[in-house]
Amino acid sequence: MMKKLSILLFAFVAIVFISCNNAKQKNAETPDMHTSEMALDYLGVYEGILPCADCEGIKTQLTIHDDNTFTLVSDYLGEKEAKFEDKGSYFIESGEILVIQDEDGDQKYYKLQEGSLVQLNADKKMIEGELAPFYVLTKVR
Repeated sequence: MMKKLSILLFAFVAIVFISCNNAKQKNAETPDMHTSEMALDYLGVYEGILPCADCEGIKTQLTIHDDNTFTLVSDYLGEKEAKFEDKGSYFIESGEILVIQDEDGDQKYYKLQEGSLVQLNADKKMIEGELAPFYVLTKVR
């Protein structure tokens, strides 16, 4: 009787062990394809008024196109004829940083967030200081 009980217990433990091992293998075979780039719908038009040292602000419109190009319109408020348009290409770095590069090779960096872009400094870090909250472009469409 004890021998039969030991065999049944051993068989039960073996079945549980094998089924758990198969579940782990299935999970290991399915890579997690979730990234910020895929999760966020970053294509579209973003607008905001960015801080400016010698003007009232920079009215900014950044359009991210589905062909990996962008259009950036910067209107320096309070200045005559101070509206500029840049075009170029973009890519996503580390799944969370939008890098735009204009036709001259100059780059700007933005952190991808749900419904907005936060402008980063040249070191790809968040801008700090009392004006930091104003470096945000909000998605309008």
